[in-house]
Amino acid sequence: MALLTAAVSIPSLKPPPCSASISRENCKQASKLQLAVFFGSLYLLAIASGGTKPNISTMGADQFDDFDPKEKAQKLSFFNWWLFTVFSGILFASTFL
Repeated sequence: MALLTAAVSIPSLKPPPCSASISRENCKQASKLQLAVFFGSLYLLAIASGGTKPNISTMGADQFDDFDPKEKAQKLSFFNWWLFTVFSGILFASTFL
């Protein structure tokens, strides 16, 4: 996420903006380095997100004993709170960011 933020925030990692007086065909294109950093950060973010979400919930559930009634109830609560925080993060990101 930090690399993607840097790719769109650091002036040397993004092409210069086009002014309204210049036609779209005459705008300066992004360099290969700028494109590589941008798309590389997108791919890295997708791979990291896809690898952690299924594993974190599995590792968290493994901490509870299925044969203990108290821990079994806590395991259900863990999944409720896990999904609540995941979807709250999605809602926050899509609404405010």
